[in-house]
Amino acid sequence: MLVSIVLVADTRVSAVEASLEALVAAVGTAEAAGHAVQTVVVDSSGRFDVADFLRLVEGAEVVRAPGADRATALLLGLDRADGDVVWAGGTEGCAVPTAVTALAEAAARAGGVAVAAPDDPAPHVAAPAGLLRRWAGPGDDAEAADPVPRLVRRALAEGVPVTPCAGAGSLRERVRRPFGGSPGVVAGPGTYAGQRTLVQTFTPLDRVELGGYCSIADDVRIVLPGGRVYDGAGEELVLDQRGLHRPETASTFPIGILVPDEPYDEPPPGVTGERLVVGDDVWIGYGATLLGDVTVGTGSIVGARALVNADVPPYSVVGGVPARVIRRRFPDDVVDRLLRVAWWDWPPVTVQGAHRWFGRPVGDFLDHFDPGSLAPA
Repeated sequence: MLVSIVLVADTRVSAVEASLEALVAAVGTAEAAGHAVQTVVVDSSGRFDVADFLRLVEGAEVVRAPGADRATALLLGLDRADGDVVWAGGTEGCAVPTAVTALAEAAARAGGVAVAAPDDPAPHVAAPAGLLRRWAGPGDDAEAADPVPRLVRRALAEGVPVTPCAGAGSLRERVRRPFGGSPGVVAGPGTYAGQRTLVQTFTPLDRVELGGYCSIADDVRIVLPGGRVYDGAGEELVLDQRGLHRPETASTFPIGILVPDEPYDEPPPGVTGERLVVGDDVWIGYGATLLGDVTVGTGSIVGARALVNADVPPYSVVGGVPARVIRRRFPDDVVDRLLRVAWWDWPPVTVQGAHRWFGRPVGDFLDHFDPGSLAPA
């Protein structure tokens, strides 16, 4: 089978480079499966650095279309596509190595549209070339900017199969780095903290994990006092530790630190301490405090001066002392889709390349990066 790849390059040059690098692996996988592959890149970016880079790309036909919208660029690419099946995508995503093969084979088998499965979503699509040429014409402004959801909806409306495929998603990486200079504290990419913010643990076994792309304002306190230890099965171990504050005893002072020569229990090898977890894409307001082994769910907003001492559900807005849920940011179905898209696990260069999508309504964002959820389960 001849598979034509139509890639619309309309992002930053770094994202274009990353997307094409990912496609090299995907083309190799398709060829190893016995398919011939043709690659057409439509450069609608209007950027000199993108044009200069694409001049150096071998093995792909480059079509110049500065300023063309996504639908027009796709049509231009389809005019050059000779394949039985067309795989179409943009440079705001990096396909996994099996994405071209999985989608193209599914589209050929069913004679319809193939999309990435909702549990590993991605913004690319495959379909027989004739279907795409028939449906990829100009639409309204939203469809011109993002034709893939329109193609999926058109297929559903006309009774054409829409097949969600495993192994067709986007590249992901989950990176954590030391953060804030305190032992046991790590953070994901993009996360920043304002002036006089403190992130602190008190024992070497305890961990604070901040997700990616968290916005932490000035004077925030993220404190994990610790003290409890757990075995490999997650069961708490009862130890007579030297430095603990014990509110149930005669004094909260850790008297054991006054007698360093006296024996106290030391945690055995292989145990873990407490964890304070801040999910990805969390916004923590001025002067807020997070205290203890709590989990602040992904996408949450913590109000200024709030005291968080209990878990916060994903995509919640909380405030007060102690903090309580004021409202949910989105309905449950939207939250579920956002958690599946998990854009915070994309390579940072992909996030940067997709920056314009983050300014659009959340529904548009999700339909673009999760078109598989438009099809019934």
